[in-house]
Amino acid sequence: MSDCVHYPKGDLRRMLAVLAAIDRLGERATLVNLARFTGLDKKTVGDLLLKAIDQAGVTVFKDGSRYWIEDWGPVLKRDGAQQAMRGRVGLVRPIG
Repeated sequence: MSDCVHYPKGDLRRMLAVLAAIDRLGERATLVNLARFTGLDKKTVGDLLLKAIDQAGVTVFKDGSRYWIEDWGPVLKRDGAQQAMRGRVGLVRPIG
């Protein structure tokens, strides 16, 4: 169902992938569909959304069962989240 890349626990890109999945799924961005799309369990998806809100200033709303992003906040970018979901972020490691 998705082209979402799986990242290890604790990796920031997991949160980005969840946010990108909300963006990608649009009207179908429910907790169940987000879990399916990202390959994460529902609790993890919920926890990552709370971190995005608390730590990155993302404004996420829920209406009924549907989630949507009102504002990506001061730290994250929509395009960067989409790239992380596809595995295109973090390919080159800085030296030093």
